[in-house]
Amino acid sequence: MIERTRYLSLFGAVVLATSVVGSNAQADSFTLRIAAGHPAPPLSPVNQLQKTFVPNVTKRVAAETDHTVRFIEGYGGTIANLFEVLESTQKGLVDIGAMCSCFEPTKLFVHNINYFTPFVSGDPRIMGPATRQIHDEFSYFSEVFEKFGQIYLGGGAFDDYGLGTKFPWTKMSELKGVKIGAAGPNLPWLDYAGASKVQTNLNEVYNALQSGVYDGIVIFPAPYFGFKFGEVAKYYTTMGWGSVAAYPISVNKNTWAKLPDSVKKIITEEIDVYEIAVQEESFTKFNSSLEKLKKQGVTVRDLGDVERKKMALAIEPWVNQKAGEYEALGFPGKKTFRRLIAVAKEKGATPVHEYNIK
Repeated sequence: MIERTRYLSLFGAVVLATSVVGSNAQADSFTLRIAAGHPAPPLSPVNQLQKTFVPNVTKRVAAETDHTVRFIEGYGGTIANLFEVLESTQKGLVDIGAMCSCFEPTKLFVHNINYFTPFVSGDPRIMGPATRQIHDEFSYFSEVFEKFGQIYLGGGAFDDYGLGTKFPWTKMSELKGVKIGAAGPNLPWLDYAGASKVQTNLNEVYNALQSGVYDGIVIFPAPYFGFKFGEVAKYYTTMGWGSVAAYPISVNKNTWAKLPDSVKKIITEEIDVYEIAVQEESFTKFNSSLEKLKKQGVTVRDLGDVERKKMALAIEPWVNQKAGEYEALGFPGKKTFRRLIAVAKEKGATPVHEYNIK
């Protein structure tokens, strides 16, 4: 296992196409396919692959080593869709895969930990570093990828989740029976409201809202604006559910084994740079996107701490249930959950309610 201290251990696909150019073994050229199921611009974890990670690695390898790296980028499902990135990376159809763990609820169950501990902090500059520290402290977050022939590199943190709806509301009780879409692990967040939950993903939200498949969507403000969901659902509420570091990046083991140490070093160092870029973009886009939504004609409001605390108290048994599921799988879930909350607080989080993990 490669330790994340920087030989490593987070909304792409990478087929191994490694080729040697010339006869000098010291000057190899590597072609790597990198892919994500989401498109780049609206989603910071994918956007920063395109804007930061890929160009930085390409330039540094050329400047600092005798080798060259060329990336074939496939975002928005052009190489592997939202549900295929993990498997495609395992098969070697993808060299470096970026995937939302929310679409791998079984295989990447442990990487959904932020979904299972909502209301800790909506700041990706807190939850990103806090979650990565937890990943470093508990080796099972890396080991889970080894089961699928991959090395876990790192990942980016989204901004705070909110709720977009086709109608105005002020109290969670008004959502009872309303059909609300969510990615999967965050569906239980709506249990307190008694909403009718619908599994969905970003690529199908616009049409689903427009056609009435559901009347609301759990989502961050940046993609809500970027995907123009405000055209069909003109109300957005900042909920404070929290930032999640749930977009892990992994590399195929065979691909990794063929890369020179100098290239590996640059990739792992640039993952650090990428992670910071993701959390900064997510933080900046949160407020700017809310302003853009207002200009788009969307009514934006905040839920308020009174309702937030009610929700957190209501789902506390579920939080404990998820920690217990980690334990049942042989992982120290209770210890991990407690540690994540503690580290987040050390980094500046002020939870509306601190869960009692029993």
